[in-house]
Amino acid sequence: MITKRLFKRERMSKILEIINERGFVSLKELQRILGVSEITVRRDVKELNERALARKVYGGIKKIDSDPPEAQFAERRMHHANEKTLIAKRSVELVEDGDTIFIDASSTTFEFAKLCKEKRNNLHVVTNSLITALELIKNPTNAITIIGGMIRNDNMSVVGFTAEKMVQGLNVEKAFVSCRAFEPNEGTFETNPSESMIKREMIKNSNKTYLLVDYSKLFKRATFLTIPVKRINAVLTDDKGYELLKTLALNVRLVDGKTK
Repeated sequence: MITKRLFKRERMSKILEIINERGFVSLKELQRILGVSEITVRRDVKELNERALARKVYGGIKKIDSDPPEAQFAERRMHHANEKTLIAKRSVELVEDGDTIFIDASSTTFEFAKLCKEKRNNLHVVTNSLITALELIKNPTNAITIIGGMIRNDNMSVVGFTAEKMVQGLNVEKAFVSCRAFEPNEGTFETNPSESMIKREMIKNSNKTYLLVDYSKLFKRATFLTIPVKRINAVLTDDKGYELLKTLALNVRLVDGKTK
């Protein structure tokens, strides 16, 4: 345990030193080593994560290069994988050959993009997801516009002021987006302000908006309210989510949950 009080920069340097040696350290151990409060440790860890100097994980923090971006994204795809596959199957039915669409940088919409690549042609897709763009371009009939800006290491998405300005000048027929949380009486929520802004601007320039969300995100909130429920044309979800929304959210428009 460090006896003298460390300034913020010194604490962060020490945290990076520890995780470079160990690969991972828990929040409780950091609190003991640094001799500071839990709130201070969480604040430092959050800033290191946002600056892409380390990766915040459940219960602690780890080296950013010990789990590369592709692996991080693959890990997220595994959460509720069956539900995401079903949602993708339902969502692709709303796309026609030749459509101009926006796809956000989520693991759920990536599954949707994979089916678009296989089942639809001549799409013009706007996206801020590097992984989605690389997947869709495997179909040579597609035209991909990738939003430019700063890359989020943990999500392989493009964000920042440049990306937000570019989105303002783009227009699409349909937007397919997911979220961190969805409260049917309010709308969708995000934890990253730039991701939230990009989705908000893209929705303004879309004729129709479709929300792809599994049951685990329903009736929850996060930091930034992003898409008001009145701007969502329909929600596409899994069987459990469909039953929950059908029963508890009278004002939410659903795509028929019987599609397999």
